[in-house]
Amino acid sequence: MAAGTPHERAAKAPDSPAGTQAIGRAVAVLRLCVEAEGDVQVTEIVSRLGLTPGTAHRVVGALAAEGLLTRNPATEGYYLGSTAILLGQAAERALGADRAMPLLKQLNAETNESVNLVVRDGDESVVVMRVQSTMPLRFEQHPGARFPLYSTASGKALMSVAEDADAYVARLPAHLPQVTANTLATPGELAEELARTRERGYSVDNEENVEGVSSIGAPVLDRHGRAQAAVVVQVPTVRLPATRISELAPRLLEIAGEVAEVLPTDRTMHPARFALGQVPKDA
Repeated sequence: MAAGTPHERAAKAPDSPAGTQAIGRAVAVLRLCVEAEGDVQVTEIVSRLGLTPGTAHRVVGALAAEGLLTRNPATEGYYLGSTAILLGQAAERALGADRAMPLLKQLNAETNESVNLVVRDGDESVVVMRVQSTMPLRFEQHPGARFPLYSTASGKALMSVAEDADAYVARLPAHLPQVTANTLATPGELAEELARTRERGYSVDNEENVEGVSSIGAPVLDRHGRAQAAVVVQVPTVRLPATRISELAPRLLEIAGEVAEVLPTDRTMHPARFALGQVPKDA
């Protein structure tokens, strides 16, 4: 598999065709701002993306001039600007995300647990929408978070119906990188888990990605049976015994089906389409 994160690879892409590298660098900077918990400094852009200081300053200057980034004078860092917000909101409307959110909120209200809408980006699952639990004991997460497909309920839900599932499993290393002590150990174990997921219609993550956190997920299918996304209920393990999984699964499957009805079937659900929809921090 290619080295580096998607935004690091984009920033280092070659110059052909014309303009590809400049666009890749700009998108990589925007992604850093999406994923950051605070303002992004130019020094971080330089170190994370492997750019020269001069190039980094030119990229952020161009993005700021178009309103895609805003400079915080108090920190001298950058965050997403008003143009980025408007683009993100337009993309969410076009992709039906504004209609999906009430369904996620409904499942959150019924379960009082965190609910995510997740899409696939290569070999990772990416949280694009989230409704956080209000319970004191919960796992904090944010849109833009990325995780391996093999260690998450979302990834297993997406891959259980993916056309390239066999190819994905085949290219994994013989011993899967262990995210936690419960992470599946081999591609063979993953293949068996994907088969179980297909049979029952939902996936289970038993502390395989975060210790103390378990999840169940269901694919959001288009009319051709392809997964556009996955709906995931994320729960502290102490609140998710096997009996509760059996109780939650039918409603999760219903909500996933309802989400499928409001998402357009002719447009790809890619995380980059949601990446600019987050509200910037106050300067």
